[in-house]
Amino acid sequence: MTPGRKALRFLAHLAEMVVVMVLGMLLLAPAWDWAGSAIGIEAVLARPDVAAVVMVLDMVAAMTVWMRVRRHGWAAIREMNAAMAAPFAALLVLFWAGAVSAGDLMLWGHVLMVPAMAGAMLLRRAEYTEHVHGFDLAWLRRRWPVLLGLTLLAGTIAGGTGDLPAWLILAMALVYPVVGVLRSRIRGRSMVVLQAAGLAVFAGISLLAGALVGQDTGAYVLVAGLVGHGVWDVFHHRADAVVWRWYAETCVVYDLLLAAAVLAATLTP
Repeated sequence: MTPGRKALRFLAHLAEMVVVMVLGMLLLAPAWDWAGSAIGIEAVLARPDVAAVVMVLDMVAAMTVWMRVRRHGWAAIREMNAAMAAPFAALLVLFWAGAVSAGDLMLWGHVLMVPAMAGAMLLRRAEYTEHVHGFDLAWLRRRWPVLLGLTLLAGTIAGGTGDLPAWLILAMALVYPVVGVLRSRIRGRSMVVLQAAGLAVFAGISLLAGALVGQDTGAYVLVAGLVGHGVWDVFHHRADAVVWRWYAETCVVYDLLLAAAVLAATLTP
């Protein structure tokens, strides 16, 4: 391939990623608006620094999905996401120090993001100039548990995060041993002990959250339980143990994002 064709392919990849970045902002922004209104944190999301972080998250999410569909490796995806976030990270420090305004934060964050993305691409020049990636739509179809988790999350948020029962953690924890027994997937003494210990820990968290219901401390205990259960989900998903992998994938999305929603609602004055 001639140098000219390589340069054109490189620029085409960069333009493609800029389009994906913009689409991520446009398509995901309404979801944040709805969630902010449902949780009651519109004022927090309107802060310039928070808005910048949310915008970066939207772009990173869109870029991750697109690059994976385009068959890029995870190392390249991580590098691209870091390049997108780096300008805003640096500018946020300056913003908090009072050295730049909110307008400068948004303007220069986007301006600097494009050369930062180009720099990440130059680290793997061959990947963006020589390889023909195609589309891995099968991977996208296999991500339906993520959509299920987001749907369940939307239903929960619509019902109000302040009304979450303390026994939610215990109910989610019970699924693992029950399903494991029904599927005959709890074998060996070590797995039995692990499941019993996990159930005991989450039951304790649930009881503590119930005892502190109505207090901020109780909400923080609930958040800790949701995060802990998310870690529990990740372990079982990676090990392909006890429950179905799709269930663990759904649950980790639900647990971690619900924890973030409860924490945001609790911290909002």
